[in-house]
Amino acid sequence: MVALIDAVLIEEKLRKSQGRDDWNIPMRPDHGHQIADDFNRAVQPGYPLIGRLRGLAELRGIVAALDARTKTGGADL
Repeated sequence: MVALIDAVLIEEKLRKSQGRDDWNIPMRPDHGHQIADDFNRAVQPGYPLIGRLRGLAELRGIVAALDARTKTGGADL
C-alpha cells in the first residue's frame, strides 16, 4: 500500500509540474471494519462510518510519512 500511494504522489507531482488541471488524484478508503459504534448502526456490509474513517486516517498517515521523507531526504519507507 505504501508503494502504491508513493506512486500516486509521484504522478501527482509530475502532473502538477506540467501545469495539468487534473493533477490531484483522489484517494479514499473503499471498505472498512466494523469498530466502536459501527455495530449499533444500520450500514451496508463493508461500509461502516467509523471503520472507513480509520482507513482514511491510515491513508493520510502514509501520505504524511512519505511527505516527511521527501522533505528530510530520508530513506525509503
